[in-house]
Amino acid sequence: MRRSFREFFIVFLLLVKTIFNRRVVLFVEPHHPNLGDLAQLMCTRKWIKSKYPECKLIEVGQFFVPFDNSIKAHFFNFNVFKLLCLKLFVHHNDLLIGHSGYFFTDHHTGWFAYELILKFLPYNRFCILPQTINFFDPFVIDRVRRSFSNHPNLTLLCRDKVSFQKANDFFSGIKLLLYPDIVTSLIGTYQFKNKREGVLFCLRDDTEAYYKEDQITTLKSKIGNVKSEQADTTLKGPRNQIEKNSEKLIFDMIEKMSTYQVVITDRYHGTIFSAIASTPVIVLRSNDHKLSSGVNWFPKEIFGDMIQYAEDLDQALKMTRDILGTVKNEYNNPPYFKENYWDKTDKF
Repeated sequence: MRRSFREFFIVFLLLVKTIFNRRVVLFVEPHHPNLGDLAQLMCTRKWIKSKYPECKLIEVGQFFVPFDNSIKAHFFNFNVFKLLCLKLFVHHNDLLIGHSGYFFTDHHTGWFAYELILKFLPYNRFCILPQTINFFDPFVIDRVRRSFSNHPNLTLLCRDKVSFQKANDFFSGIKLLLYPDIVTSLIGTYQFKNKREGVLFCLRDDTEAYYKEDQITTLKSKIGNVKSEQADTTLKGPRNQIEKNSEKLIFDMIEKMSTYQVVITDRYHGTIFSAIASTPVIVLRSNDHKLSSGVNWFPKEIFGDMIQYAEDLDQALKMTRDILGTVKNEYNNPPYFKENYWDKTDKF
């Protein structure tokens, strides 16, 4: 009840704001303890303020994502009423931004939130930040094809080449761009002088994990007697405290990675955090294309062997031993993504 009142109060405040200044409206910001998604939000805020300094940033949060994560529930959470309220205060020259992530897949309803926004606010420029796209169900594919095609004001950024190809197959009449995850904008902007020792395992514990726990345990035993630790970018603890302290927690994780010789991860943002820390990272398989395609963003001529994809655990073991056998202690990745992508976003 308290959450519902807060949402309607925000809508009310939006309605009474001045109608003369252009605004940037950010939709579907994350409210959960995943540091990768919170890092996306942190970087998105920074990018919006840098690119549109004259605009007021308004964050409407997860108004349109149902609590029980089903499409049907959207119509029982007053979403249509909320969108009607938003329609009253949003001007035609306001820019709409959709939060980045893995929303364009069968089991997530983030895409449905964006479908509703397109229906109620079709004349505004709407840019959806980099998405992994991975639909399978024919019914869902047909629906998203009809919903997202032929919107001349829509720009959809695709987070990897596979997603970009799928988007081209699904959608027509919209602007599609191949763009890296926005957290890559931090790579090369920090330097760490910490002594590096051992291996950090940054591993997920959900349905996207490809390897079983006993397989990872075997890998650890084969690596041998070196300093090691296991962590995850999804934290446990009170969600409100994690959100409140998210920036510190994000950089604490990156700092931790900078104290290891190598990171082994099956997390996409574990990969990016490692690159920010300039720590060599070995990327394991997941149950979809997000990692296998995502690592292709890191050209070998720029990053060398700093980001390596392991086809199996035997290859991961060999890569780990090679890195541990290297004397070099200091690495500095370049600001490749900031300079070549996120500083050049006028085409949006």
